[in-house]
Amino acid sequence: MSERHGRFRGAARVLARLRFTVGFLVVMWTVGLVTGTVRSGPRGALLHAVGFGMPSLLGGRWWTVISSVWWAGGLAQYLGVTVVVGLLCGLAERQIGTVATAAAFFSAYVGGALLSLGVVAAGVFGGDPWSARLAEMVVVTPSAAAFGAGMAASAALTPVWRRRLRLTLITTMTMLTLYAGALQALIRLCAGLVGLALVPLLVPRDRRPAGVAASRVEERFLIAMLVAASAIGPLVATTPLTPGGPPLSILQYLLTAPHPSAADVSLACGDPSMADVCGQLRAALRLDGAGSAVLSVIPALIMGVMAEGLRRGRRFAWWGALGANSALTVFGLFLLPSALAAEAGLGSLRDWSAVAVPLVQPALIIVLLVAHRSKFDVRAPRGAYRHLGMVLGTTWLACAVLYVAGAYAVRDQFDHPPGLSGILVDLPLRFAPPDYLGELPITFLPLGGLAVVFYEWTGVVFWCVALAGCALTFVRARIDAPPTDRARARALLHRYGGTSTSHMITWPGHGYWFSEDGQAVIAYRVRSAVALTTGGPVGEPDACRTASRQFARYCASQGWTPCFYAITDALRTDLGAGWRAVQVAEEAVVRLGQLHFRGKKFQDVRTALNKAKALGIEAHRIRYRDASPRLAEQIRRLSAEWLANKRLPEMGFTLGTVEELADDDVWCVVAVDPAGNLHGVTSWLPVRRDGRIIGWTLDLMRRSPAAFPGVMEFLIATMALSCRSEGVEVLSLSGAPLARMDRGERRDLLQRFLDFVGLRLEPVYGFRSLLAFKAKFRPQYQPLFMAYPDAAALPSIGNAVTRAYLPRLTAQQAVRLLWILLAIFPRNRSRIRGNHRGAMLGNR
Repeated sequence: MSERHGRFRGAARVLARLRFTVGFLVVMWTVGLVTGTVRSGPRGALLHAVGFGMPSLLGGRWWTVISSVWWAGGLAQYLGVTVVVGLLCGLAERQIGTVATAAAFFSAYVGGALLSLGVVAAGVFGGDPWSARLAEMVVVTPSAAAFGAGMAASAALTPVWRRRLRLTLITTMTMLTLYAGALQALIRLCAGLVGLALVPLLVPRDRRPAGVAASRVEERFLIAMLVAASAIGPLVATTPLTPGGPPLSILQYLLTAPHPSAADVSLACGDPSMADVCGQLRAALRLDGAGSAVLSVIPALIMGVMAEGLRRGRRFAWWGALGANSALTVFGLFLLPSALAAEAGLGSLRDWSAVAVPLVQPALIIVLLVAHRSKFDVRAPRGAYRHLGMVLGTTWLACAVLYVAGAYAVRDQFDHPPGLSGILVDLPLRFAPPDYLGELPITFLPLGGLAVVFYEWTGVVFWCVALAGCALTFVRARIDAPPTDRARARALLHRYGGTSTSHMITWPGHGYWFSEDGQAVIAYRVRSAVALTTGGPVGEPDACRTASRQFARYCASQGWTPCFYAITDALRTDLGAGWRAVQVAEEAVVRLGQLHFRGKKFQDVRTALNKAKALGIEAHRIRYRDASPRLAEQIRRLSAEWLANKRLPEMGFTLGTVEELADDDVWCVVAVDPAGNLHGVTSWLPVRRDGRIIGWTLDLMRRSPAAFPGVMEFLIATMALSCRSEGVEVLSLSGAPLARMDRGERRDLLQRFLDFVGLRLEPVYGFRSLLAFKAKFRPQYQPLFMAYPDAAALPSIGNAVTRAYLPRLTAQQAVRLLWILLAIFPRNRSRIRGNHRGAMLGNR
């Protein structure tokens, strides 16, 4: 009940901070429900009375410049406005306050609405048909006000997020205006510009962070956004919202040519004198299929994939985007003579855009790419493109053979049955978007089902494989890791030491980055374009102080996002401004100098020691390589049985497995009874400082189902007592992931989310119970953090961490884990409660 009350209190605090946002949405929905306009928006007399447009002002309805902000165009628009207002106005209230947000909201809307009519009037005066259509429209558009408030609030953001938000909003507003062309879009664009102009009045100078130059990663991101917008724009233009067409709607013909109706075809084919026109109309009608529609958007998909590669800094993506835009420019030049002939006179803006836009837009993208060529220098892993070429060549050949053989086999299903030579001549055209083939003669068309499949889907299959292959090359990282790097890293670790997790850098699966002087190393693995480190730098102390920033610059040059994982508070502080951190684990450290298992607080530990003694069970400290064949087999079988019984994926990354026991630097402590049966095993990693071992870190924990209660306490206590007698300073009981001590500090949204995930995963892996188990040894607690430079990369970072911890997750295990996660509700918890303690002690 207290948890539920806490959630209610948290929601109430959020609503209190977003008074204007919540208030406006409540009023808007109330007005819509009361007037019955939620489903279809205001119509007829109501729209005439509250909608805004040129007719409204000319008719003396001046109040519509405000009244039009309280209605939306229909249910979909109401839902969309709710999301937009919630995001942009909510952001504005948090950044510049409620009063400034309200002022920006209404001022930007009024100014943008009036400015848009000025633009329309200028277009009408110039004889533009699109502007003439806009001058007749009366609309409602509350989202425009939200865009204005968002643009004003962007001034209070950090430079990186300010650039990203402004580019996103400006690109969206401009694209919708110039490609789709509704009056609402034009008002939205003008309101956004007015909101930006209001910044000096609404956001004090001391609330505006000073601008800094964009980093290499940021520049790649911004350029990729522009390239992606150039790909999305023509898709938007395929459904222009205004008759007459906005300036860039002409680009829709790069993707979809207009298709005739069946009535038009029947009318043309009924006239013998229009035989040629009849054939072309029949062709256009036949090409209006699902496969042709998918193939038509392939150019946009290619540009989108190249944009993702540009975001990652890939040189291949730069060449691909340059080639695609060059092809579009050549295509525009090819069509220029016919366009000039068709648009004789060039009397309007649309006439000029019909001629110029197919040339200008790709040319501008080419100029942008060439000007920033040096920023895209990341290369794929060796052999990646050779392998891609082989895959694409094989795929093309397979598709070609299938098309030729299949089309020939069902040639009777075409309107004019082709011969083998005709099919071969037609083969290259199956891989081209159909709307690019308007000037080429059509010799045969499919009629039957199989003929349609071969005719329309051959190219689709090839291009899907090509796009997927290109995308995979962008995801795969190039890590040049000579075989000697691991030995170099181990040598630095042995010489200088590190933290309690530093020995994990010697595990397989890492890439290694060395500082310029070779005195510091950072171990990392790349997942989802995220360079995920295992702890912090290891090496000479002075070199380690600068290694983190050098590594971040190296990651930027490779198109990766650096993420320091399981680092100490000291390193988190050293990273400085520009980095964010969140606690991901709680490490329990036992100081051995004054350790004595006396008093009530160590009752459980003493009970375990006494019980083991009574049963004749002894603890032996061994190296796994030195274990007897029987004991080694029992350790392997114990681990395998645990995995089989729990049917849960074994975790890796900072959690060791049986494979890591073969390291001679790792000690195992085993509990064996007089009959030689294994009751439990723990493994320990060395902690070094200045070349000597000063501590050990608990890693693997496995217990037999037949083990006596308290076997884990017995093994850990035995190791602690043995190490104390040897003069070892500390014993780390390792970090418990997604569990932490409550220190009373204020939690941000990400920390609250991780706490929530840890709570929901408790019945699955028992991390919080593991932390409670370690409390039996009265340790000191030290938080371990994850540090990252860019919050926008958190989804990729989350994916990278998941893949690092679950590298061998099978489909069956994924289904099992999903089912357990779905079974965490109270009525189902009893089904998995029996797995809890086993999960807790099975893999940390």
